[in-house]
Amino acid sequence: MDETERIIAPLESVTDVTGEHATNAFALLGNETRMAILQAIWEEQVPLAEDNAVPFSRIFDRVSLDDRGNFSYHLEQLQGQFVTQHTERGGYELTIPGLKLARTIIAGTGVADATLEPTEIDQPCPLCGALTNIAYREGVVFLICPECEGMAPGKADIDGVVNAIYFEPAGLADRSPEELHAASVAAELRQAHALFDGICPTCSGPVEGRLECCPDHDPAGGCEHCGLRLGTWARFRCRICKYFGGGNPKKIALFHPSVVSFYDDHGVSTRVQADDFESAKRVYDLIYDYELERLSEDLPRVAVTAELDGDEVRLTFDETVSVVDVQR
Repeated sequence: MDETERIIAPLESVTDVTGEHATNAFALLGNETRMAILQAIWEEQVPLAEDNAVPFSRIFDRVSLDDRGNFSYHLEQLQGQFVTQHTERGGYELTIPGLKLARTIIAGTGVADATLEPTEIDQPCPLCGALTNIAYREGVVFLICPECEGMAPGKADIDGVVNAIYFEPAGLADRSPEELHAASVAAELRQAHALFDGICPTCSGPVEGRLECCPDHDPAGGCEHCGLRLGTWARFRCRICKYFGGGNPKKIALFHPSVVSFYDDHGVSTRVQADDFESAKRVYDLIYDYELERLSEDLPRVAVTAELDGDEVRLTFDETVSVVDVQR
C-alpha cells in the first residue's frame, strides 16, 4: 500500500479542523484507565495545600489495575499535558488543563437528578406581568411565562420561554427555585460581560460581536421574519472554541461603566449575588425597563437608554456591539 492509499485514523482525519494539539488530547482521553488516573489524582489533591503531589502507589491503589506496567504506561502518556511529575517530592499533580478537565466533568454531571419541573417564583414576566415559572433541563435554566407566548413564540420548543441560560447541573445542588434564579442570572451576566469585553468565558479566546436587526420586525407577536419578540440582538462568537452567546442589547448596556456609575449615583446596585433572589429580581427588572431605539437599518446601530428619577444615560452601539457614544 503506497502513501496515497494509507487508511487515515478517525481522529487523524479531523486534525485540520481542531488542530493537532487538540486532536492529541482527544486521543489521550479516549481510554478508561487514563480517565481513572486523572480522577484519582483529582480526588487525592487538596485545594491550596502546600504539597499536592500524590504518590504513585496511592494512585495505583485507587485505580485498581492489576498490571503495574500497563498502569505506568498510561500515567506516562498523561504527563506533560494533563499531569506533571514532581521528582523531588515523589508524586504526581494535575496540570491546569488537567484540573480544568476534571472540574468540567464534575460540573457537567452535577447532582444525581439534574432537572427541575416548572415552579412558580416571584419574578414578573417582562412582557405581560404574570408571575413566571423556573425550570431546568439538559443544562439550561428556563424562565417560562404561563400566560403569554414568551420571547420566541416562533422558535422555542417550550411554550412561553422568557429567558434561557446555560447552567451546569452542579449548580442545582442545595438551591431553592428562587436561589437557582439568582444564581443563573448571576451566571448569565458573568458570561455576557466576558463576551462584551471580548474574551471567551470558556477558553479565553478572542470574541467577535455583531448586532442583528430583523429588517421588517413585528413586535406584536411571533414575527414571521425572525420568530422572536425582540427584533434586535447582540451576538457573540469565540474564534477559537466556537462558544456563542449574547442576547438583548439592553442586557449588554448594563456592563458599561457609565451605566454602572449612573445607578450608583442613584443608590442602586447593579450587582447580582448568587444567594440573593431580590438582587436578581432588581437587575432583571432594570434591564427590561430600558428603552431600545434603532438608529440605522443598513448598518445596524441602536441606542439603549436607562432612566431613573428624571435622569438618564444613553448608549449607542454599532454593528460590532461596541459603544460608540455615551450621553448623560
